Amino acid sequence: MPTIRPWDAAPLRRAYAGLDPASLAQEWLRHNPAYRRDHAATMTMGEVDAEVWRAFARRWGLRFPCRP
Repeated sequence: MPTIRPWDAAPLRRAYAGLDPASLAQEWLRHNPAYRRDHAATMTMGEVDAEVWRAFARRWGLRFPCRP
């Protein structure tokens, strides 16, 4: 993706125009330095149980709907 000046909204609208709300949220988090640090720290804990990941998901407001 090309470098975009923060005040230039038109390229951002074009870049993210095809995303649904969940995909836009994913992109937002993917570029968030605090989220990336937290994810990396959680990953370096080694074998983590489900509760650690549930806590991570709660911190970041993540939801994973059940699949059929």
